[in-house]
Formats: sequence, C-alpha cells, structure tokens
Amino acid sequence: MDETSVPTTHTDDGASEATSGGDSKTSDFIEAFQWRADDNMVALRFRSGLVRGFSGDASFATHAKDFAVVEVHPWRRNVFFKTTRGDGFSSKFGSRFNSSPVHGRPVVYLDQNQWSTLSKSVNAPWRVRSGDELQAARRLIGMASSGKVILPLSAAHLGETGSWGNDDGRYELAVAIMSCSGGWQMRDPLQVRAAEFRRVLALSSGKPAAPVPDVFTLEPYAALDPAAREGSSPHEVPAEVPAEWGYAYTASLSNIVYASMMLDQEATPRGDMAAWVQRVQKFSAWLSEQADRSKQQRRRSAEVFMFSDATREIARASFDAGLTPSEMSAWIRSTWHLPELGAPAISLFRATMIDKMLGSGRWEGNDLTDLFYLCTAAGYADHVVGERRTIGLLQQSVRRLRAPVELHRTLASVVNALEQR
Repeated sequence: MDETSVPTTHTDDGASEATSGGDSKTSDFIEAFQWRADDNMVALRFRSGLVRGFSGDASFATHAKDFAVVEVHPWRRNVFFKTTRGDGFSSKFGSRFNSSPVHGRPVVYLDQNQWSTLSKSVNAPWRVRSGDELQAARRLIGMASSGKVILPLSAAHLGETGSWGNDDGRYELAVAIMSCSGGWQMRDPLQVRAAEFRRVLALSSGKPAAPVPDVFTLEPYAALDPAAREGSSPHEVPAEVPAEWGYAYTASLSNIVYASMMLDQEATPRGDMAAWVQRVQKFSAWLSEQADRSKQQRRRSAEVFMFSDATREIARASFDAGLTPSEMSAWIRSTWHLPELGAPAISLFRATMIDKMLGSGRWEGNDLTDLFYLCTAAGYADHVVGERRTIGLLQQSVRRLRAPVELHRTLASVVNALEQR
C-alpha cells in the first residue's frame, strides 16, 4: 500500500475502527478490504460507502497468484477467496485473544482418502464407491459449511495434495479442503509432541508446566512446522498495514499460503522416506526372528527402539523445561515403560508403532505420515476417519489406552455418530 493516512481508534474488545476524518465512527469505520489480482490493488470500503484504493502489498501478490479476489472482513473475522477459475470459498480466523473458538463443536479429522471422497462427491459423484458414502459425504459437507462440525486441515493434507500431478484433480481437492476446513487446522504434530514432552517432564520434577497449546485452532500457520514455515511465509506485517489489523492480515495470508501450496500447478515433490522405511523394516524383521523371547520381552525391545527415535526430542524438551540431566534420567527410568505417559499424541503413536512392529507387517513410505498425523489427531479430536488398515491398527492402541476418541472407517459411520449426538 502506498497510502497509510487512514487513522484508527481502538475499541474495548480489541478490534479497531478506522475513520477518514468524519465525525461518525459508526458510519466511517472500515467494513472490509479487498485485493484484486487484475490491478494488484487493495480497496478499503467504509460503512459510509466511501471506498479508498491503495497499491497492493507484494506479499499478497506473490502468494495469491491463483486467486482473482481476496476480500477480508475483519469484524466478521472472515476471508473470502475467489480463484482464477471462478470458484469461491471462505475461511474464518480467530482473534489475538481467542484463536481457537471451538465452542463445543465436534472435531472430525479426516485422512487424505476421506477428503478425496468429499471432493468426488461434488465433482465426480459417480466415482464414490457407494451410495451411502456419497450421501454421507454430502451431509458432512453441509455440517461443516453450517459450522456444526470442525474439519481441520493438516500439513499432511497440504503435502499430499500439493504433490499430486493431476492438475484438475489437485485443484478440485484443494478447493474442497479449503472450503470445508474453513480456516481450521491441526497444529503441526512435531510442535504438539514437543509441548507434550515439555509438560510431562516439567511435571515429573515439580516445575511449572505450560499446557499443550490448542491442537485444533484458527491460529495463523499453526499447521506448519516453524522450521518449514520460514521459507514459505512472511512473519512481519508490512508497515503499510495498520497495527490493529496485523492479526487479520497474518491470518488471511496464512490461508493464502495453504491454498497456494495445494493449488500450485507445479506439483510439490514429496520427501524420500526410503531410509526410514529400511531402518524400521530391518528392526521389525529382527524382532520377528526372536522366537525364543516372550511377546512382553519383544515389546520392551520395541519400546527401546521408540525411545531411541525420540532421544533428541526428549533432550530438547528437558532443556526447555529446565530439568537437570539426573531429573531427565529419572523420568526416563520411571515413566517411559508405562503404557500412558500423560501425553496423548506421544502415547498413541508409540503404542501403535510398537503394535505394527510386533505384527511383522510390511512398512511403506506413507506409514510414518499416516500414523504420525492420525495418532496426534486421535489424542485430541472427537472423531478420526481413515482407511481400514490404519484405523484397525490404531484401534488397538485407543482401546488399550482408553482414549476417548471415536474411530471410523467410513464417512457413513462418522456421520451417523454425529447425527445421533
């Protein structure tokens, strides 16, 4: 923006009102601002009807290349997007004081294949595997659109969608995810695990323990690991944006970044998991050969393997929580072997990984992603829907740890549960 002369006044609820020199705050505060791709202009619309234009900010132009219009309504905490193909969808954002206004609504985490079914139900209904699933998909879309349920996106959805080489299919899936998630995200699992480790370690030594931040949230960029976030999103609000609008600007731009990651016609390459698969497969094969050892003994060996995988995380969390090396060692000796660690995401992931190792199954590249995200979701969501094999494996851990989440293999199952509720 080239012009910054719009004065603002602060209101009691933390929002801002902007005036253009008139006497009436009611008639002159800014009602919305809109960015248009055709001229890279931002227009401010006042309640009085006055419209003022500014040259667009480079950050929006860079990330919003797939959009024709982005319109932000700060008072309604809503962003409307219109793509260059003419499709539109909206995203909500929270406030600086409440970034996760769940308000008791059920949170339903969908695996990627379930998001695909939602997309097909709109764009290619004949490809949905059954009439029950088609009907359930449409009902779930209706629930999400009306705000009755929360369907969060995650970094796994961003990565898997962005890596798909079918341009039309990727576009349709991206629009479905952005439309139905409505700005809601699952926090990056690495950040959830780090917070869980800090908390349980601090509590074990009687130190102050911060709560785990909201796992399902409207917080800008929550789905992305901060290390990955550095290269994909600006952290500083441009000086041209009024300070009171900083949060709305950042929240709007985070949604643009998510959509751009999925809509980009140049498919995002996926990471190579070959080394991880080889390592876990080798250990699982060794474990299955230990016929002279009891299942409990083999389980303890798997626990040691999982501890080796988490060593760096535990050491970092211990340092951040202010534990001494002896306090950290005491926690490891007294707690790591317990089924439940007081950390839902970590406990479920560890238990499910160990069950798969003991089952001598074949490991594939997407197993880590599936289990990492589904176990984090199962630790905090009300419902998780995934493919049959993974849900069956996770069900064992959920039952053993008495986690309150409901697991489903079909959309019809979760919709039925939601409607009964």
